[in-house]
Amino acid sequence: MRRLPAILAGRCPRCLQGRVWRGIFTMNENCPVCGLRFERESGYWTGAMVASYAIGIPVLGLIFLAVFLATRWDFLVVLVLADGLFFIAAPFVWRYSRIVWLHLDWLLDPVRS
Repeated sequence: MRRLPAILAGRCPRCLQGRVWRGIFTMNENCPVCGLRFERESGYWTGAMVASYAIGIPVLGLIFLAVFLATRWDFLVVLVLADGLFFIAAPFVWRYSRIVWLHLDWLLDPVRS
């Protein structure tokens, strides 16, 4: 029950307290609280691309739906505008895809040391 708030707050998958992100585009290499190394191996973040897709498609769909319901413009116009607006959301999708990947990986293969 504590995991979802930790994901939303961008916290470590092991201790659920340490911040994953140090800055807007900069991750901590290790958890500042428990020392967990976030990037286990080279290419580790490849799995986050699946999470990015799983988060990004619904976000784009919601943006499309909101623009369409607000304007009732032509489908193609709404799609182009929604794609443009998605660029604003893309950094958040990217950040949360890494956090979701960390937590999913931790649940499937926890590192104890």
